[in-house]
Amino acid sequence: MKTLTKTRKETAGRSGAVPEAMEVVRCRVLAADEGLAVADTPRGTLSCKPAASCLLRPEPGDLALVALPVEGLGPAFVLAVLERGDPESPAVLDLRHGARLAAPEGAVEIEAGTGLKLSTQGELTASAGDMTFTAGGVRWLTSTFSFVGKVLELVSERFSETSVERETQSRTWMQRLGDCFRHVEDLDETQAGMVRTLAKDTALLHGRVTYVQAEEFVKADGQEVHLG
Repeated sequence: MKTLTKTRKETAGRSGAVPEAMEVVRCRVLAADEGLAVADTPRGTLSCKPAASCLLRPEPGDLALVALPVEGLGPAFVLAVLERGDPESPAVLDLRHGARLAAPEGAVEIEAGTGLKLSTQGELTASAGDMTFTAGGVRWLTSTFSFVGKVLELVSERFSETSVERETQSRTWMQRLGDCFRHVEDLDETQAGMVRTLAKDTALLHGRVTYVQAEEFVKADGQEVHLG
């Protein structure tokens, strides 16, 4: 066992990765960047690496707990941020290589007083058995939007749509309306195998010039037929 311990110490000493003993002191952070902090230590100004347990990114002016190698060999580590230099500055959790928050037997709740922002240069994915959004207003800004599902139900007091071009494909299309008003500035064309229009009261077709054309015959039937 002593031989194994001695071998491990000699290996660590050669690599300089793990000091045998460290001194823990409180230091003020002078400067900081991603993965590096400069602290004012009893041994002078030293560059320190944030420890894996120090998730809060140190900022200039913060009071931090720093571990210094006793023999002066090896890196110094920022173990924790004890006090923020600016209490109003937002805290940054530095997780450079990604992170995973797991709650296998419970729920996770994120609460923000003024706002919540999600930003990524890659892909944003959400997966759930059921999903509910409750908001005073929702706005989507995207170049392409695609929805694939079995059932889409939209309930609103007012629906407004504006587009340069619209295409709809459906096997069956049913509309139930109280009133329907359409305004087409230019051409309104319908191509169908058969067209049938039923009106309970009055059916009116009016135009400055009106053509009714058939390849075989035209039939006008009623109790009274007036032409001209």
